[in-house]
Amino acid sequence: MSHPFPIIEIDRFSGFCSGVNRAIKAAEEGLKRYGTIHSLGSLVHNEEEISRLRKLGMEFITHEEADGSKQVVFIRAHGEPPETYRKLEDQGAVVIDATCPVVLRLQHRVRESSRQFRESGSGQVVIFGKPGHPEIIGLLGQAEGNALLISKKEEAELIDYSQPLHLFVQTTASEAEYAELCVIIAAKSRQQTGRSDMVTVTNSICRQMSRRVPELKAFAARHDVLIFVSGKDSSNGKYLSGIAREVNPETYVVAGAGEVENWFFGAASIGISGATSTPVWLMEEVAARVSEIVQSNK
Repeated sequence: MSHPFPIIEIDRFSGFCSGVNRAIKAAEEGLKRYGTIHSLGSLVHNEEEISRLRKLGMEFITHEEADGSKQVVFIRAHGEPPETYRKLEDQGAVVIDATCPVVLRLQHRVRESSRQFRESGSGQVVIFGKPGHPEIIGLLGQAEGNALLISKKEEAELIDYSQPLHLFVQTTASEAEYAELCVIIAAKSRQQTGRSDMVTVTNSICRQMSRRVPELKAFAARHDVLIFVSGKDSSNGKYLSGIAREVNPETYVVAGAGEVENWFFGAASIGISGATSTPVWLMEEVAARVSEIVQSNK
């Protein structure tokens, strides 16, 4: 007996965020102009997109491998600390700066906050984010040693509450976790100083990221099976696929079309979603593979 062909839908809110999309376009334009460009680190955490860029002439290097006198150097959306720019300028490098505008604004605010505290002689910049993340490395560099990195609420104990505090957050962090941390820090500050004006909170989470969770939950809930496409090293992919699985236990994570298996018997609706580092063309390839499999089930 033949079954109705299931609906296959690609999540229109998934795929590259605007910052990554802007960086990819800048990379493609740079490759057309220079032939070969050198990215400081991986442009996106997606193996398939990296492979495509390599074929176009992009090379991926570490900071130690950068030799600006002979290279066109590409700065990705995560941004870099000031020291990187100074080094490349000293070397006479051609620099393509694709730092996300949202990250640039955050860097400026961290830099200005740190400067004000240094001039006043009191105050601490506190940044909530993932240790070792490229964006965090760039932000810490802006503060010139006057920033404390907090990666979990338990580390709020490390803060010196006797001074004014300015709180910032990595643009891709969890909004719920940051909100909880801010409540904890504000309460501790009031307890130790008796004042409620010692903590300034800046919510620097990208609006696209903050909307992504509710949009993904709604998308996952309306499909029988969800295929989540993500690079294996993508922190954003791990986080979002976990959110999707909480809503829909029939969530499967794949890096590309070749990993899709026959998970679709009895499914009337199949959703394809992905991380902010997942290109639309890759989700389209996965959707085509899903279509082939469900056709064979008829």
